[in-house]
Amino acid sequence: MEQEKQLQLLGCMADVLKENGYRSEVVKSDDPAHPSILRVETTRNGKVMQEVMVEMCFIPIPLPGEDVALMQFYATLFTGLPQEQAREVKKCCEYCNDYCALGAFGYFAPAGQLYLKHNTLLRVTDELEKAVTFMADNLSLVLASVTRFIDAFAAVANGVMDVDAAVEQELLPKM
Repeated sequence: MEQEKQLQLLGCMADVLKENGYRSEVVKSDDPAHPSILRVETTRNGKVMQEVMVEMCFIPIPLPGEDVALMQFYATLFTGLPQEQAREVKKCCEYCNDYCALGAFGYFAPAGQLYLKHNTLLRVTDELEKAVTFMADNLSLVLASVTRFIDAFAAVANGVMDVDAAVEQELLPKM
């Protein structure tokens, strides 16, 4: 997909988000190997009132059709988590992924980073309004998963409780 079209979609989405009270900005890249990114900041997520950064971008890989592009949503819930809790955080990710609407939670150990990543195909030949609505719907579902699980992740990551206790305390759903 052309860089110009990517920037148009990301810019329009940023405008929609700003109109709805979100802080968002498009970070342009001049390097074709590194995509431009739409950064969205959400505040007061869950009872822990955690700020979450969501980055949206088009992944620069060849696809079979010219009419679609691969879009990624990458939400960072926490960074700098204690390494002592890494095993239990990974267990919590696996548990939550069974209930996650879109994407999957993961843990990047070198940064102590807990994230939610979702990839989807976007039809770039759609009208601008339809494409941005599709992007917004995906973002909404990503944020719903973040909101649903962030309190449990905070408790587990900080050693307050393990996954089993989070289930018992109804911070996580029961099977």
